[in-house]
Parts: sequence; structure tokens; C-alpha cells
Amino acid sequence: MQTLMPRALARRTELVPLPALLMLPALLLPGRACAQPSLIPWPQDVAWQAGSFPLQEVTIVAAEPELEGWSTPLRNHLLTIGALALNSNEIIRAVYVTRDLMLPNEGYTLTVEESKVTLGARTRAGALHALHTLEQLETPGADGTLHWPGVRISDAPSYPWRGTMLDVSRHFYSVAFLTRYLDELARLKLNIFHWHLTDDQGWRIEVKEYPRLTEIGAWRTEADGTRYGGFYTQEQVREIVRYALDRGIEVVPEIEFPGHCTAALAAYPHLGCRADTLEVPTHWGVFQEVYCVGREATWTFLQDVLDELLPLFPSVWVHIGGDEVPKDRWRACAACQERMQQEGLRDEDALQAWSIQRMQAYLRTKGKQLIGWDEILAGGLDSTAVVEVWRGDEQARKARDNGNRMIRTLYFNTSPATLNLEAVMRYDPRMNDSAAQVMGAECPVWSEHIDERNIGYMVFPRLQAFAERLWTSGAPREDLRGRMAPHVERLEREGWITAREDRDLFKAHVRHDRGRGDWLVTTAPGRPDIAVEFSTPDTAGVFTDSLHLRRAGRLSLRPTWNGQDLQDERAYRIESHLGLGATQTLSRPPDPKYGLDPEHGLSDGLLGTDDFHDGLWQGWQGQDLTITLDLGHPVEIQDLSSRCLQGVTYWILLPLTVEFQSSDDAEYWRTIAVVAHEVPIAPGAHLVHDFTAKLLEPIRTRYVRAVLVNQGRMPAWHLGAGGESWIFTDELVVE
Repeated sequence: MQTLMPRALARRTELVPLPALLMLPALLLPGRACAQPSLIPWPQDVAWQAGSFPLQEVTIVAAEPELEGWSTPLRNHLLTIGALALNSNEIIRAVYVTRDLMLPNEGYTLTVEESKVTLGARTRAGALHALHTLEQLETPGADGTLHWPGVRISDAPSYPWRGTMLDVSRHFYSVAFLTRYLDELARLKLNIFHWHLTDDQGWRIEVKEYPRLTEIGAWRTEADGTRYGGFYTQEQVREIVRYALDRGIEVVPEIEFPGHCTAALAAYPHLGCRADTLEVPTHWGVFQEVYCVGREATWTFLQDVLDELLPLFPSVWVHIGGDEVPKDRWRACAACQERMQQEGLRDEDALQAWSIQRMQAYLRTKGKQLIGWDEILAGGLDSTAVVEVWRGDEQARKARDNGNRMIRTLYFNTSPATLNLEAVMRYDPRMNDSAAQVMGAECPVWSEHIDERNIGYMVFPRLQAFAERLWTSGAPREDLRGRMAPHVERLEREGWITAREDRDLFKAHVRHDRGRGDWLVTTAPGRPDIAVEFSTPDTAGVFTDSLHLRRAGRLSLRPTWNGQDLQDERAYRIESHLGLGATQTLSRPPDPKYGLDPEHGLSDGLLGTDDFHDGLWQGWQGQDLTITLDLGHPVEIQDLSSRCLQGVTYWILLPLTVEFQSSDDAEYWRTIAVVAHEVPIAPGAHLVHDFTAKLLEPIRTRYVRAVLVNQGRMPAWHLGAGGESWIFTDELVVE
């Protein structure tokens, strides 16, 4: 076959269509010289040879007609870089594409010599992997001509499941973005795109039989009154699935069941146990609302939805979620309790297991196999289901003991400062050094605080390390960081922001300076080319190193990169009051994980946002709290107020009561008022509540204090039932 260069063969290769979706750019751009190509993931076996293959006047010779289709992406790529011979008279060199049935499904071999290249693969997927290796092998010579260096490569992945999950419910990602993202997965030989399409905050896929799912469930009203959302039409879904398949990527849809479904229930309230009128939530967490699995109408809906959507996805796999399912609604639902009696189910965990098994049985009738998060193990699970383990080795052991195959996870919505590159490089999806029943792993990207603007920072270059870990046996090679450099440079040229250091994308710190009587603002962007714009009641501009605020009011900070916003504006409220700068004494110190200024943070004038991680809130778990302020000298006061936070999902409850007291000598205390509240303990957005005591007549005092009484343990319906609740407070305001 090495001597076959007939004109007819050359003409035949020219007639293969060049679909736009397969026009793939080179990974290493001309002009960048490197001693050794930056291959990621590193192949299983590499042997460098003398000489190189110039990318000029190249043709492709397929050993059999079916392999013409395998060759199309390579042909398109050679055309893009100007290396493809356009007629038979120009042919100087050839790439021979052959089928090798001895290779694994995704395996391939490459032999690059001075006048020819031989590519062997068993499947189209293997041929695509070979293409991406060839792209990364491209190196400019002294004359600027691209070459493939002489090499022999034998390669195949260590795990069959190498994926990432993208949550498009919390934040919506456009079709244009998804195609760019899939290109990056393909370059790294990742073969699974787990598409998290529905959740509490948005239903993102068109169902023609149930139009309200996207008319209502795909949109939410934000705090400022704006409408946020979006969804994919079925034709757009087909486009994404085709685009992915052309790149060797399997799209696995996730339709959440039986929890994380508030958006669906907002569209069709009768699907819930209480048939409540609901809004699509604007906040995050675990919600009480779940599908009513006791009523057949719910099952009719679910089967109708699956009947319409499953044909869009060729994959045999369907992810149904199954995680974080509160049982309170089922306990109070007559239909669900009747269902439990009919099926002989001992409790609500068994009802969930029954629901998962019924869903699994229905999917089997459609030729599909079920995947769920590791909560589906509770109450009993068929051993043929696949468990995606997100809660660690204990759940992995349960899955293994039950006979289930599993997918391990490494969450990429965690900051690079917390999950650094070294940790990703050390990641091992096995359990106890055994890969038994482990199909592979995913790096989920949950999008509560991530969107198209900043996802690159959370994903790259950790995705390169993750891809290598799943492809290559053992830990990545020590030179991985060096090999990443050209990949990162290309990504940034194409508009992705990347994390070049193991740092948070953006952090800000505001602290009251008692000596100066003002507030010092500092910021810590994750990279030096991130600009930070600020505005205050007095001025606006771009940060340099720090900022001193001399009067109270609103402060906003907005990080940008290449002139584009990286995230929503971060706003702070600063309030001046009589207790500002007072010496504070606490009955016990706050938890060190919360609050940047435990010594002065409750008298610094800085009011927390609705994010308890903002550094302004301080937290205590399980006990009452007493805050004492020494105002320095007697002053006349009219009001006292203690600001507290409630975030039920995170075990944060408002105090039961707040008692305000005053003293002249810090020995004898007088009660001013005991303030209670009527805010229910219920899931919902984080809320800030002011416990305020308004005095009928002003009093003169030097010391004030507030006694915050803890609510006690979490209620029975909560996922943390019986656990100790937290008190979070940010300021004791004296006026």
C-alpha cells in the first residue's frame, strides 16, 4: 500500500465534503518553537525518531471506503493549515489511514517518518484521538514550515469514561459557548459531556407537549426585577449532540428526579405533593419541593417528557439525578403514603428507592441505562444502575458492595486556591488502589457562581491535568506544567481567562481602621491583568493597591478582564453609628472559617451581604452568644439593633430572641428589651433580619450588649435533622 498513489485515489479523497463543524485549528500556532511537542494527555508509549514530516502537499490515503469518513477531520485540518495537496500533481507525501482490529476501541497508533505517516485505529474515536495528537505534534521549523517530528506512538485511554459535567440550570450557557467548550474537551480526548439540563433554578430543554416547562420554568425574576433564563430548542439540542459526536464526545443528558424540580413544579404545580403556586427560585440550595411520586399523573408526565426527549440523545446513558431529596412533602402527602402501603414500603427512603427502580425499568424499555448521584443507593438499588459518587469513598464502597459500576467526581466549581493544580494531578479515581467497577471520572462544574464570563478560570488549566490523569496510567508526568504553557497561551488568545496560579478569581477585603477613623479596601485578583473598577459616594475609578473610604455609604467593586466583566458587581453597605470602633467582647470566639476580623467585626460599620462567606459575617454553632460593646464613655442612645442572617439550607437560623442590655460599669446590667421574630424556619433565599429595640426615651450609658439565643437543633424535615444550628451576625448597631 505504500506505493499506491494513483490519480483516481487522490481525486476520490478530494470529493469528500468538508463540513464546517469539523474545521479544527492547530493547537500550536506557527511561530512558537518548542524542544518537544506539548502533548496533553501524554500518550501511553512514545518513541521519538530522527527526521520529520513537512506539512506540505500532503494527501490522505484510506485503506478502505469506510475509513474515508474517519479521515475527514484530518483532511479538513490539513486544508485549514494549507498542507493539503489540492490536486494529484502536487502530492509529495501521504498519510495512510488503516484499520487495526488488535487495538482497543479508542486506541490508535502513529508512525511519523520523513515521507509518510501511518495512522492505525480500530474505531473512528481512535482516529479522532490520533488527529488531536497530530495537531499537538505540529512544530514550526527554521523556515516557518510546520512539521510533524519523527515518532512512534501507541496509545489508548486508561478509563472509558472521561468527562465533565456542566450545570446550565443555575446559569444558562449559549449554543455558541457550548461548541467552543466541546472543542476543548475533544482536544484533551475527553469523551463524555454530562449535560445537567434541569434543576430548581431553571428547566433548559424544550418539551413540546409541556410548553410551560420553558415558558415558565426556564425563567426567573432576579432581585433587581430583571428576567434571567433561556432554554435550548430541540433543534439546538440535536445540533449540540451532532457537534459533539463529530468530535468523539457522547452527550449524556441529566433530567433531575425526584428532587431539584422546583422549576418544573412552578410550570405545572399539580406535579408536586401540595400543588402550590411556586416561583422559579433565584437562590441556591436544597428545596423541599419534590415530585409527587404517589400520583400516577406525575408518572404520566415523566414518561411523556422522556418519550419526547430521549430520541434526541443517541447515548445509551440517561442521568436522573436522584440527589438531595427531602422527604417532608412525602411524609405529609396522602397519595405518597398510600403508595407506600400499596407497595409495602417501610419508609420514605424506600419510596425513593422504589421511584428510582420504576424509572430505571421505564428507561430499559427505551433501551437506556440509568445513572444517578450516590443518594440513589439509599433504600436499595438495582446493581445494574451506575452510581456517580460525589460524597467520597464511603459511598463508593457502598456502590461496590452492591455490585454497581461507578463514576468518580472531582468538583471544578471549587476555587483553584482550594483545589489546586497539584491536587488535580494527584487525583486518583480508584478506591483503595483498585479500579474494580470504576468506569472513570468527571469534573462537574456547578454554576451557582460561574457563567460564560469566568468559567475558563475555574476549568483551565485544571482540565488539562484531569484529562491526563484519566488517560495516562498513573500520575501525570512531572513536566505537565511545562507542557501546559502553549495550551494556556492558545486558550487566552481565543478569549478564555485561565488560572495561571492557584488563587481565587477575585477576593476583596474591607476593614475599619479605628486609628484613622476610615475604612481600608484591598482586593486580591487571581491574576495581575484583572482590573478592578470601584465606585463610592465620593468617587469612582480603577483600583491600584488600596483605597481609603472616609465616609459611610455604598461601595461597589467590579473585576474585569480584557474589558469584559468577570462577575456581577460586588456591593458593600457601610454604616456609621455610635458603636463604630467600640471595643467588643464575645462570650466565645467565632468559628475561624467565618469573619475576617473576629476582634472588631461586630462594631466596624460593615454590613454583610446575603453571602455568609463574604468575610463580614461571623458564625457560632450550637450555643447562645453574648456581644458586649464598650463605647469608651457614656453616650446617649435611642436604638439598638443586631443584624442576623438566616440560610436554612446551610443550617443558619435566626436567633430565637435577642435581649438588649445596658450598663454603666459592665458589672450590673439592665434589660432594655427582648426582641423576638415571626420568620419561619423554611427553605428559601438567605435573608437578613434586624432585631431592633427602639427606646421610648433616650438613655445614657457606656456599655451595651446583646444576648442572642440559639434556635436549637434543625427540624425533622431538614436534611441535617437533629444537627446543631448556627447563629450568624455581622454588626451590633448603636444609635
